[in-house]
Amino acid sequence: MRSKYSVGVIALSIMTLSSQAVQLPEPGFPQSFGMQLKTHNFNIATLDAVHAAGFTTVRRGFYWNWVETEKGTYDFSRYDTEMAHAKELGLTVLGVFFSSHKSYEDDGLGGIQTEEGRRGFAAFAAALAEHYKDHDVIWEIWNEPNVRTFWRKDGKHNSPEFAEEYTALVKEVMPAILKANPDAIVLAGSVSNYWPPSYEWTESCFKLGILETGIAGWSVHPYGVKTPEEFSIGHKITRDLLKKYGAPDMPMVNTERGFAVKETRDGWSGGSKDRALEFQGWHFVRQFIVDQLNGILFTIWYEWDGDEFGLVERADGSPRPVFHDAMEMMEQLNGFRLKGRLPTDSDLDYVVEFVNDEGTRRLVAWTAPPPKLPPDEYVEHDLFLPILNPSEGAITDSQGKPLAVNKGQVTLTLTGKPIYLTAAADLQIGKGIAGPAKEKPKSPTTSTGEEIPLNLFAEGRPWTFIKNTGDGTFDLMVDGHQVAIGALTFDFTQSKSQRTPYVMAKTDVTIAEGATALQLHARSETAQSLTFRVLDSTGQTHQYKKAMRPTGRWEEITIPLTRRLEHWGGAKDGVIHFPIQSISFSVPQPGDQKTGQVEYRDATLLMP
Repeated sequence: MRSKYSVGVIALSIMTLSSQAVQLPEPGFPQSFGMQLKTHNFNIATLDAVHAAGFTTVRRGFYWNWVETEKGTYDFSRYDTEMAHAKELGLTVLGVFFSSHKSYEDDGLGGIQTEEGRRGFAAFAAALAEHYKDHDVIWEIWNEPNVRTFWRKDGKHNSPEFAEEYTALVKEVMPAILKANPDAIVLAGSVSNYWPPSYEWTESCFKLGILETGIAGWSVHPYGVKTPEEFSIGHKITRDLLKKYGAPDMPMVNTERGFAVKETRDGWSGGSKDRALEFQGWHFVRQFIVDQLNGILFTIWYEWDGDEFGLVERADGSPRPVFHDAMEMMEQLNGFRLKGRLPTDSDLDYVVEFVNDEGTRRLVAWTAPPPKLPPDEYVEHDLFLPILNPSEGAITDSQGKPLAVNKGQVTLTLTGKPIYLTAAADLQIGKGIAGPAKEKPKSPTTSTGEEIPLNLFAEGRPWTFIKNTGDGTFDLMVDGHQVAIGALTFDFTQSKSQRTPYVMAKTDVTIAEGATALQLHARSETAQSLTFRVLDSTGQTHQYKKAMRPTGRWEEITIPLTRRLEHWGGAKDGVIHFPIQSISFSVPQPGDQKTGQVEYRDATLLMP
């Protein structure tokens, strides 16, 4: 394995080169770190910068048509200088066998579909594996072969045909590589996921025998979710498929995932645009830790200097906020390995423990929004950690300042930004208990504008309950204080939905132009991801989502009517065209809980 070294914020000492054959890294820091590089930045300067930042692996595509310059002739000069420098620095290169070749398949569609193409690609991969057999290289077959973007353009994403063609390629490539270099470590998959069709594509490959080809691991690109905590869902589904097809111990790796700071089809988590750089930094840290919690051996961040995903600015290499978050994590967790997640009373609260060889304990704590919600839908609150054997200075913050133990517990304020703590080796910590949500500052609109009651929950108001993929009711009633409320009950015990089932309640309204927001209160005994929809005069639906904590207390919800929300239908422009015609409340199944209730009250319009 690679030797350990001390990580510094600015520069690092050169790693001692290992004389052992390359192998997949053991989980921990920094060996589980990796960085995506591309054609424009796979060079000496960037390799030095990536190494100095503390990353131990770089991912890079190796293009077939660049290497096989003439049919049967291989030229490695476009990679040799950089590969030699990576070896000198002690960096592992995750090399991706990639691209088509006109000498073998000249249809211009991409991917590899013919027997001649598969044989030629296998010979190219074998030549690379043999040429760099003395380098620290982990190989990966193709990039995202389940989507048209990188496979062939005339098919469908995640189709059985793509799975058949990719599996046939892997079956041709693996014997050729292992004959040329029996010690080669080769990954397959590189799946663009997590969404239901990608699991179907994965299972198709497994059914066709891709796991029996000699591959050393299965790689994933978990883009289909908004926040790192949702990786756990997809990682478990993939692990269960590996078990189903006889490979329960097959290593899993995350070979590409980044979080964009601009709206893109994939990689954008939503939320406030003016906080995108802040969210990116949070997600960098949380991604690596969540992957470690799920047994992912290493994680590749996408990417070093792209405009949308970069750790640094492409123009001048200046660091973004995410770079500083990365360096803080490097400093805090260098030399540490995962011990486990400490118990809390909320699945959304994370307190994760790491240890090093000296027995030092580091804790990393944060809270997350419910699944499918954007990053700013976390709920700031205190977490009370019981300390069972308190002693002075037994737990300190990232600056070494002791935390006060009051009434046998330490109080942490959790947001979406991870915080670091150091705990004494013998400190016993009990189950964390979440306190109430802290009130968020109100905008000028909500604090100074006129409020107009909507009377949505008045007796006799017509509401329509929509079963969708579940069952339940929407009932109007009054609570113990004679306040009118609407109660939406849900029952998903009979639902056969392959996705998250949900139910809805709808009422017609007439909301004229001038309203800036719709405000109401809701409460639930379970953690919820509530959805609110308004239908405008063009038939366009505008959707807003809100995380609810399982406190059973009323929480204020403000649905903006003057900014772009998720939208579809009608004008399709993201602009609310007044008058608003209806309001709908949607409640999805909260985790594994099949039945429950959400209550609503006090709906008002806010005017400027």
